[in-house]
Amino acid sequence: MQPTSTSMRILLVDDVQFDRMQLEIRLKQQGHTVMSVASGLEAINIYSKFDPELVLLDVSMPNMNGFEVSLYIRNAFPDWIPIIFLSSHEEPEMIAKAIEAGGDDYLVKPVNKLVLTSKLMAMQRIATMRRELKQLTLQLEDMNQRLKHQANEDSLTNLYNRRYIDKKLQTMIAWHGRQHIPMALILLDVDFFKSFNDHYGHIEGDLCLTAISSQLKASFSRAEEYVGRYGGEEFVILLSCTDARKAEKEAQRVHKAIEFLNYPHGHSSVSSLVTASQGVFAFQPTGNECIADVYAKADKAMYDSKQRGRNTYTLINIC
Repeated sequence: MQPTSTSMRILLVDDVQFDRMQLEIRLKQQGHTVMSVASGLEAINIYSKFDPELVLLDVSMPNMNGFEVSLYIRNAFPDWIPIIFLSSHEEPEMIAKAIEAGGDDYLVKPVNKLVLTSKLMAMQRIATMRRELKQLTLQLEDMNQRLKHQANEDSLTNLYNRRYIDKKLQTMIAWHGRQHIPMALILLDVDFFKSFNDHYGHIEGDLCLTAISSQLKASFSRAEEYVGRYGGEEFVILLSCTDARKAEKEAQRVHKAIEFLNYPHGHSSVSSLVTASQGVFAFQPTGNECIADVYAKADKAMYDSKQRGRNTYTLINIC
């Protein structure tokens, strides 16, 4: 049950049944949601699930007294929740000990109705501010996540953008170099895309790139596979732990993915469907490679594919 703006979720902990029931009734009459338990262990067990906004905690309880319960709550649960101690003792030493144990206030039993109401009003203000802060925090987290996506994603295709892919490639080169494990990069270019745009228009061209992007993203969704937009109608795929043999299979997978898309291209001299030329570079990094040189190798392989008639792949292997 969600609390209203004038109510709280209150965890009441008191081993004396009469005191507990009497106080529970008074709290509920004021509109609060109350979970009452008879021991510190019960309070700890129910704490996370109930998610209290205020804890009313008896000091004198068997097995685990209120001070011990308060210290446990403060250490185990990161969110600060007000704790008000309840006790028949009113010695200054007891109040000081309660504050040292993580308490925020101290009420002497039997609790005066007017005092209790006043304390609850003060705690309600805190609870309201905490709710507002939580909501604001969630909104900020959501905004930060959106900004992160915008910083790393291409706005048209929703693939990783060139900036992100460059950083990821540099990281992968360093890691594969340290581990002495091969990796691969596939660079692909949509065949005769200028002709496609000229005849179908740029809006249809964007739809074509979006369709290819979705297909590639769906086909290469495993861990350590990264698909990005290299620029214009060019795409890049980074493949971790991939030798030449595996890289060829991945290139074939790219070919089949685009073929499966079955996207018409009536103005291509290669096929009646959209196709792509691929450059595949498989290598064993030292960890010091310049990403521009890595791209250049894949670009050369892609150029060779175009020279060989397009709609194919060319592998350069340095493993």
